[in-house]
Amino acid sequence: MKNIKIQLGVLAIVFFTSCSPKIPFTQAVREKYKLTNQELSKLQFYISDEVTLKNGTPTEIDKTVEDGKLIIKTSKNDELVVIKSKTPGTVEEAVDLTTLKVAYEDGMNKGLVFMSKGDKNGYYRLSGVVDGGRYKISYNNQEYYLQAGAGAVLLFKKKSLKDIQQTEKVAKGKKVN
Repeated sequence: MKNIKIQLGVLAIVFFTSCSPKIPFTQAVREKYKLTNQELSKLQFYISDEVTLKNGTPTEIDKTVEDGKLIIKTSKNDELVVIKSKTPGTVEEAVDLTTLKVAYEDGMNKGLVFMSKGDKNGYYRLSGVVDGGRYKISYNNQEYYLQAGAGAVLLFKKKSLKDIQQTEKVAKGKKVN
């Protein structure tokens, strides 16, 4: 009977800890657990919000004169990169003690930069260079502008396991002599 209770207890612990919620990754977590670059590269990260990047090729202008009219044809090709909310990613590079580059797909330089520096909660937030009031982000060796997801933060799962050793002694009772 005791073994069945122990087994049920272990199963309950496994069940409840396997469904760990995704929580923001913070500078405090990184410092508290002294996470090394190698440990960071083994952690599964997620992005909190959908991020959309837009890269447009320069507008091409083609002009002709037909029937006494000036006809101007303009064309522009836009490329969008969309990273959906909760997409898993891995650390491509630990840039410094407050900056991580996280990749959400295979390939070189396909990582987004997240920084905790300057965030009041210590969250690792999506980072870019401000250019004309818009965020410019380098992705896949090209420059993109952030269209959506400026508030995106890194998420991860944390599971706490406690190893408590407990011995049990059952008193047999004492009878009067």
